[in-house]
Amino acid sequence: MKDTFGMADIHLGEGSRFACHTYPGHPDAGPILTISAAGLTFGLSNRSRGAVEAGDVANARRLLEVVTRFTAEVERLHALNTLNATNADPVQDGAA
Repeated sequence: MKDTFGMADIHLGEGSRFACHTYPGHPDAGPILTISAAGLTFGLSNRSRGAVEAGDVANARRLLEVVTRFTAEVERLHALNTLNATNADPVQDGAA
């Protein structure tokens, strides 16, 4: 099955939780990043846990870049929504 595709959506609400579990006393156990929302927990770790390789570092840095871009977009949209709500005409909105 070389042409397969899968995807899972996690919609993050106010009750979502994020954690990074580290095990400093156990070098054979690498970090685990978890996202919990709506009864689902999604975990990220490198393939061999404690045996961190250069590719794992590159993946972690890419994850940081993507999350930073996601954060900036969420902040931009929130600011835009706040601005639109502040500038809304209550008379016009009430007439609709």
